[in-house]
Amino acid sequence: MSQSPIPTLVVMARWPASGRCKRRLGVDIGSEKAAIIQQRLTAHTFAVVEALTKRADVDVQVAMSGVSLRSAQRSLTSLPPCTLVDQGRGSLGARMLRQIHRARFGQRHKPVILIGTDLADLCQNDLLQAIQRLQNHPMVLGPSADGGYWLLGLGPALTRLQLDALFAAMPWGTNKVLDITCARAHGLGLIPHRLSRKNDIDCLADLSAWQR
Repeated sequence: MSQSPIPTLVVMARWPASGRCKRRLGVDIGSEKAAIIQQRLTAHTFAVVEALTKRADVDVQVAMSGVSLRSAQRSLTSLPPCTLVDQGRGSLGARMLRQIHRARFGQRHKPVILIGTDLADLCQNDLLQAIQRLQNHPMVLGPSADGGYWLLGLGPALTRLQLDALFAAMPWGTNKVLDITCARAHGLGLIPHRLSRKNDIDCLADLSAWQR
């Protein structure tokens, strides 16, 4: 009896440097404070992921942008046990797709889950639920309040052509990303399972809601 393949959790992380992260938030509170917020959110995400690895069989891949891998390895003391890789160039979709193909290299039936580092209320159960739902659903989506998604889970049956179709010419950074993704998924015969809606910390209003 064959075992289900171990999923890969990809964390898309940006180096928390002043002026290079959380720019919308930086307009309101200043670049240095915004970078501190990003640093805290990233550390929280890494802590949740590390705790997850003690409860579930999961491979972790941290994909960094904005810093060399050597500097990240040396400076990010909160890194969970993981494979550290570079996001590479291109749009958000191109960088995400690159990590998906990297995670599935040589294992094309491997489930892949992608998250960012923008959630203050991310918890282990969110990720455990995504892993569990992928056993019975071709896709899992975690909707975000801004019209995007905070988690994307891709089941083992998805083909490379289907993945390319999901990401092609996506208007990243708009409030249409979730709806377009769902419409494309349905067009491909894929019915995504939706997790609970969460709020990314991207602007002052998001920060105010977090602090209440």
